[in-house]
Amino acid sequence: MFPTLTKPVFIVFFATDLKTGRFIRTVTRHRFNHAAISLDGMKTFFSFSRLYIDHPMIAGLVTESPKRYLMTGRTVVRAYRIDVDLETFGLIRSHIEEMLATERDYVYNFISCGTYVLGRRFRRQHAFTCVEFVRDTLVSGGVLFDDRHKRVGVDSLENELAACGYEMREGTATQLLKRTSWGDDPYLDDCGGRIAVMREASRRLYRMVRG
Repeated sequence: MFPTLTKPVFIVFFATDLKTGRFIRTVTRHRFNHAAISLDGMKTFFSFSRLYIDHPMIAGLVTESPKRYLMTGRTVVRAYRIDVDLETFGLIRSHIEEMLATERDYVYNFISCGTYVLGRRFRRQHAFTCVEFVRDTLVSGGVLFDDRHKRVGVDSLENELAACGYEMREGTATQLLKRTSWGDDPYLDDCGGRIAVMREASRRLYRMVRG
């Protein structure tokens, strides 16, 4: 009997060294403030986050480069490796690729951040927090079960993965992440002047509220 072929999926939690990250950790009282998923050995990450370093309100689906977390050297990283069969890996990859095909339609779910303290998830079709996106992606591949009314936080997802006994590594970004190019990550791009920034931020907020 031949062994089942598998591929690794990495779920990565970050304690970032930005004011926003420190604020989130203060509110949630959890060690990590950001979550992402990688299908290529942590050379790139998929998540919901700010697109540009200077504009936290312009946020949505983004392909992140490790350079985001290597800029200061003080980001702490905890990575879980989930070995899945090829069918599951394909389902997860297809789920992400389908979203990337209409990337501009997806926005960050700021409302869900507000309802987190109430123990509820605020669902919108095209709006996610980073951890909602990561968990829903794992649900799409059958790795986790869906719970439509469950609060989705970095702490709850990290506890789920820890309870499953997946291989875990922790260290600084410098220790665990590869130095790759920026690739498709727009983090340092100029998104235009003040009017352009306000227009794009307003568009994304409207889409989030409209659902």
